[in-house]
This record gives sequence, structure tokens and C-alpha cells, in this order.
Amino acid sequence: MGRRGRAGSVRAAMAGFVRELERRAGPALRLEQRAGGVGCVVWDAALVLAKFLETGAWPLSRRAVLELGAGTGAVGIMAATLGADVTLTDLQELQELLAVNIENNRHLVTGSVRAEVLKWGEDVSEFRPPPDYILMADCIYYEESLEPLLKTLRELTGPDTCVLCCYEQRTVGRNPEIERRYLEGHPMTPCCPHSCFRWTLSWNECPWISTTRSIAVRTFTS
Repeated sequence: MGRRGRAGSVRAAMAGFVRELERRAGPALRLEQRAGGVGCVVWDAALVLAKFLETGAWPLSRRAVLELGAGTGAVGIMAATLGADVTLTDLQELQELLAVNIENNRHLVTGSVRAEVLKWGEDVSEFRPPPDYILMADCIYYEESLEPLLKTLRELTGPDTCVLCCYEQRTVGRNPEIERRYLEGHPMTPCCPHSCFRWTLSWNECPWISTTRSIAVRTFTS
């Protein structure tokens, strides 16, 4: 089989590949993944943040929630099953996948959920007033997008907004510097006692997390 044939086979295998995300109560979320880019698969940070929301550390029922860089929508859809009114945001090319996953899980939603296009650094006026929560999973590894992301956060957050940011703490290349710049440039301050949770071992609710990796959840408020 030639290179194009192999690539086509990989795309065909990935198309419609469903990742199940177990919930504490009720059926699992079913999240379609696809070949085509980093936003088309469910990453570990999204799994951890989704499970963190289930702990109830932050009340979500009837709260306005906006997810940045939603990708497959795993985190935001989990929030919607916990009663939040959620807006999933990402680039135009992710909208069809988000729509599929919203529809596949709509019967589990107890709040509401919709998807909209939002490119970091551009106008955010249609997403005002500021939400109660902003959710982010693995959004700070790409250096070129850091300043646009921080600009979007500054313009989206209000005095009562809480930002929940989950990311893998990568130790190679420019990743530590990118993390430092994100934390220094964040428009809000870490909130105690939930300012930083880290998982470095397999969590009983996330057995797919590698024991050699560290996933952090940081919380920021005004």
C-alpha cells in the first residue's frame, strides 16, 4: 500500500472513533474523535478537568460557563450534564465535530450547551456579559497563541469570573517558559484553597493517565 493509501486508512480508522468518558452518575459521555489536528481528539487534561468538575468543588448548576479551545467539547459537555449553561468555543474547523458531540450527548444535559466560533485575540463582544466560569484544557502549550489567549482572557473575564485551567506540565523545550509566561500574564490571581491540584500517579477515576506525567488544575479569580 502506498503512502497515500496508508494515510487514507488511518483517517478512515479515526473517523467516528468514539471515546467514552465515564460519569459518577448515569451513562458515560460518548465523544467522537477524528484525524485532522490536535483539536480533534480528547486529551488527558480534558479528561482530568471533566472529572474535577464532577467533584463539586465549584457549583455549576444554572451558572454561565464558556470553554476556550473546546476541541471535542468533553469538558464543556460534562459541565452541561452538571446543570451549567455552556458555550463551547473553538475555530470554525471544529464546529462540525462539536455539533456532533453535542447532539450525541444532548439526552444527558441538564443545563444547556451550544457551540460558537471564537478565535483568540479577536472580538469577544458577542460573549459578554462575562461568564461565571471559563474552562480551559491544555490551551497553553503553543507559544504563538499565548498572547492572543491572554488578550481574550482579559476581555472575557469580569469581577465574578472564575477560570479553571487544566494542563499537562511538560518539562521539555520551551514548555516551562510558556507556562511561566502564562501564569505571570494571567489577568487574575490564583484562588485558594483550590489554586492548584496535581496528578502525578494514576488517579482512580482516570486510570488512563500515565504515571510519568503531571496534570495540573489551576483556579483563578479576581
